[in-house]
Amino acid sequence: MIRRVTGAASAGAPRKVMAKKKEKSYDVRKNEGVKFIVIPAFEALNLVRHGFSTRVGGVSSGPFKGMNLSLNSGEDKDLVEINRCMFVKALNAGNPEVYTVRQMHGTRVLRIETRDHPAEEYRQAQADAIITDQPGAAIGVLTADCVPILMVDPEKKAVAAVHAGREGSLHHLISNVVERMHKDFGSSSGDLRAAIGPCIEAGCYEVGEEVAERVNHNHPVQKQALIHEGGSYFLDLRKMNHMELVNCGVKEDNIHHVDLCTACAPRTFYSHRKSNGKDTGRMMAMIMLIHEENS
Repeated sequence: MIRRVTGAASAGAPRKVMAKKKEKSYDVRKNEGVKFIVIPAFEALNLVRHGFSTRVGGVSSGPFKGMNLSLNSGEDKDLVEINRCMFVKALNAGNPEVYTVRQMHGTRVLRIETRDHPAEEYRQAQADAIITDQPGAAIGVLTADCVPILMVDPEKKAVAAVHAGREGSLHHLISNVVERMHKDFGSSSGDLRAAIGPCIEAGCYEVGEEVAERVNHNHPVQKQALIHEGGSYFLDLRKMNHMELVNCGVKEDNIHHVDLCTACAPRTFYSHRKSNGKDTGRMMAMIMLIHEENS
């Protein structure tokens, strides 16, 4: 989605131009003061607990005010752990540890094969996507403008959490995830469901000529996500990843969007670009397979 930018955003930003919108595919909810976003189509599967967090709720203060969920943000980790517990509880996901990794803006996919090892052991592992078929293993990625993507295979009962930043998107991270799910779980792309969460939208994401050149030369399909207007280039990361999913064989009707811009709503979301690179928090996109007795 391309939004008109106001305030500090570029005066040359593109106007909102988009085909007719589909019916909204997400719900914003609040539980015990914690605001989060869910995908009703995922809930209807009766297979997972999931959610995209916001910054509303939590015990963080200062530049992290609200619900900062990143242990690598510079905030007191004890406060972050409290926030993580509050978020998981708000999702009615029980009280599992959330498996997160050190995100590197790359294409590595990490699989959680067993719950025998505590989540803490994975926190320094370098990856930008996590997959698992283990019920009760909550997996999550952290974002503050990058694209969070949650995926479910209801046939093979497997899930993925993906942090698709600019570099990961340019290097086909989503394709790596789909291929890895096929290899490890036997997933068929036609069965996959995907939810693309809140991220920076095109009108707020101006890029330089070098990035534009890379998109034009290396992405014959996704280059439609690059907008050139008013002498400036803008990159639609949401559209880029949507097209990548479709190109991998994921059905259009199985791709759901939380079409909210992180840079346009500073009271609701953390945004790295809106903070001008200064300290800020991170949201989490979390998903967990539930045990059959809890379905």
